[in-house]
Amino acid sequence: MYEVKIKIREEAELYNPLDPEQTMLADDVITYVTRKYDEADRSERFRIHIFSDNPVNEDRVRENFRINMEHQQDIETKEMKTASLKQLWLFFIGVFFIAAWLFAASMTENLGVEVLSIIGSFAVWEAANIWIVEKPYIRLRKLVLYSLSKTEIKFTIKDQQ
Repeated sequence: MYEVKIKIREEAELYNPLDPEQTMLADDVITYVTRKYDEADRSERFRIHIFSDNPVNEDRVRENFRINMEHQQDIETKEMKTASLKQLWLFFIGVFFIAAWLFAASMTENLGVEVLSIIGSFAVWEAANIWIVEKPYIRLRKLVLYSLSKTEIKFTIKDQQ
């Protein structure tokens, strides 16, 4: 079992200090846990162990953690849609400029026509980069967040150690 230990004085430290309802996890907590998850061996079970000086509402923390990880997944889904639209847009622009280059190249031998080819090739290349690099990375982040939303969370209060 790979265990990530988090030490806090009180439950409020887990939440964003600007959130009056204390439901949104602090960015430091999310970053720390995801970084530790990336370091873990994927074949091992993953657990978060929170050490606190004062009692915490365990059910509330578990529920807020799950909700926050699901919310982060929703953000990644939106990012995937944005990347898909950008990819499609760049691909069509690229194809348009390459078609314009082919047409212009058949009409003239002017060197300036090569610029159309360069613009078209660049746009198609950027669309391919989104498809090959960005979208798999987004899918991986969503998978990590999904796994984290199912993570076991254990609590230890200082006096109970």
